[in-house]
Amino acid sequence: MAQILNGEIRIMNATRGQSNIEQKARTAMVHILDEVKLNRYTYYSTGEGGYNDGVYTQEPGQPQRCLIDLNPAPAALAGDHSAFPNETRIYYNDEQRSLWYRNSETNSVNLIADEIELITIFPETNRLLRIYVKASDSSGSEYELLTWTRTY
Repeated sequence: MAQILNGEIRIMNATRGQSNIEQKARTAMVHILDEVKLNRYTYYSTGEGGYNDGVYTQEPGQPQRCLIDLNPAPAALAGDHSAFPNETRIYYNDEQRSLWYRNSETNSVNLIADEIELITIFPETNRLLRIYVKASDSSGSEYELLTWTRTY
C-alpha cells in the first residue's frame, strides 16, 4: 500500500511542478504581449553596444521609450537604473532567469516570472514580431510558448 501511495504522491508532485512552470511561461508571455499591444508606434530595435535589444515605442514628437529590454547592460542589472534605456518597463535578467517589471518613476522593480530559461523576440516583418518563451525548472519540467503579434 505504501508503494502505491508513494507513486501517487510522485505523480501528483510532478503534475504540480509542470503546472507551475506552464503558469510562469504564460505569465511572462502575457506581460510581453500586453506591452506590445497597449502601446502605439512599437517596433523592435537592436540596442547600442550589444545591449538593450527589445521592443521600443516612439510617438510623434516624443522621445524613444523602451518597453521590453531583453538584454540589459550589466550595470543596469547591478542596480544602476540610469543604465536602462529611457523608461524601460520590462526587462529580462538572463543570469537570474527572470522577467521583471520596472517602474521608471520610482525605479522599483517587481518580479513577473522566474525560471524563464529563454525569451526571444524576432521581427518577422516590419510590423510582425515572433515571440518565444521557454520556462524550465530544476526537476526537468519545461514549457515553451510561441506566438506572433502585430506592432502598431
